[in-house]
Amino acid sequence: MRLGDSASVRSGLVLSRKLAREPSGIRYPLLNLRSIRPDGHIDPEQLDFYDASERLSQEYLTQAGDVIVRLSSPYTAVLIDSSTAGAVVSSNFVIIRCDGSEILPEYLFWLLNRPEVKRQIYENTGSNMLGAIKAKYFTEFEMVPLPVADQRQIAGLNLLAMREAALFRRLADTKERYYELLIQEIYRKKREVMENDHEE
Repeated sequence: MRLGDSASVRSGLVLSRKLAREPSGIRYPLLNLRSIRPDGHIDPEQLDFYDASERLSQEYLTQAGDVIVRLSSPYTAVLIDSSTAGAVVSSNFVIIRCDGSEILPEYLFWLLNRPEVKRQIYENTGSNMLGAIKAKYFTEFEMVPLPVADQRQIAGLNLLAMREAALFRRLADTKERYYELLIQEIYRKKREVMENDHEE
């Protein structure tokens, strides 16, 4: 089955076409390459802002359930939820919208991030020096659709694993900061003791 037969696949917006030349008061968050983390998450702190000349069509704004894929290496796919909806998608990405009847977006997100699929994408970039893939590739992307119940099971496990990994990363970061502060405090106290001894 072709992905384009069961999902809407389109390129993002060429930003120069709708960019405001003077203040318009119409501002959107802008998805950029920096904001896409290799693990398939969006870093909200890395989003830019885009001042548009007019209200943008919903087709260029992220919607919950969208799968957004980088068109350049490493071809990371991200899944949009309510916290990342409403951002402008530039032409550096392809926007895939599934209706959920044959393909669940959460399953597609998992599938497109599999290493073998990324290798397949890379092999189809041809002689392109930038390693960019065309949005049409995803329209023609061939897949064997599992039953929706099976897709839901795989997608649920994948999202659970990602949430757990994110929690472990946060815990590791917190512990690293804690130990760094503890070491600094011990060092500071030892220095004070030594300085006081030296003065005496």
